[in-house]
Amino acid sequence: MSDTIKNHWNERSDEYYQKDIGDYPRIIKNPERAFPVAVYPLIKKYIGDLYNKKVLVPSSGDNIAAFGFCLLGAKVTSCDIAENQLKNAKILADKYNFKDIEFICQDSMKLDKIKDGEYDLIYTSNGVHVWIDDLPGMYKNFRRVLKDGGYNIFFETHPMCRPFDETTYEVKIVKLYEDIEDPDDDDPAYIEYAWRTQDFVNAVISAGFNIKEMQEFHSVREDLNAHNYLCVDDNDRYNWPGDSFDWHNNPWAALPQCLCLCSQK
Repeated sequence: MSDTIKNHWNERSDEYYQKDIGDYPRIIKNPERAFPVAVYPLIKKYIGDLYNKKVLVPSSGDNIAAFGFCLLGAKVTSCDIAENQLKNAKILADKYNFKDIEFICQDSMKLDKIKDGEYDLIYTSNGVHVWIDDLPGMYKNFRRVLKDGGYNIFFETHPMCRPFDETTYEVKIVKLYEDIEDPDDDDPAYIEYAWRTQDFVNAVISAGFNIKEMQEFHSVREDLNAHNYLCVDDNDRYNWPGDSFDWHNNPWAALPQCLCLCSQK
């Protein structure tokens, strides 16, 4: 499975980074925009001033969060399983002179190149957990590399959205909430995981974390498309009538789009 994921993102990385290129100048202008409007206050509440804090961003993907933490003064380690994702991120980091970022090719479920007790914060953003087939194992490694008292904060597409057909504004259920595995029709070895809320909570607890706060929230216009389950750009693609953020026009907007969990070692 790990090789399948690595190949998937190595093949798509150039296109993926080109698509999101417009977000990076916005982050430079206002680093807080690297995080959803609902999530950044939680980072400030539990982490405080990020200056010189050590932050690990596993499955860093577009590296928007890694760049945001760097601009806010943190010393950042960006890890991803796909070499091309890190290559493209390093090109942008050099272009924008982001100094305090270390890039390490790592499987988020192993982190075997990361020392124990190194970090003040581990942060993951939406789209990470769909690639993870062992949540408890991953969170045990997250806890291992955190300092005592360190925090794990993630936000993810809300599990309640997963049973619905995401290609139409009509409310149409296409699978059971309990159907976690979603194999690709063309390649059965390629599986995404639609974890439930209880799976996230139980994985964090079983790893030995203390849950401090959970939030369910809606996407807002100020969120970058990378954070926004109701992407403004998707209005044309899905032919939503009128304002996609208004649940009277788009029934999806009545559901919370995101889940955020903050826990402490």
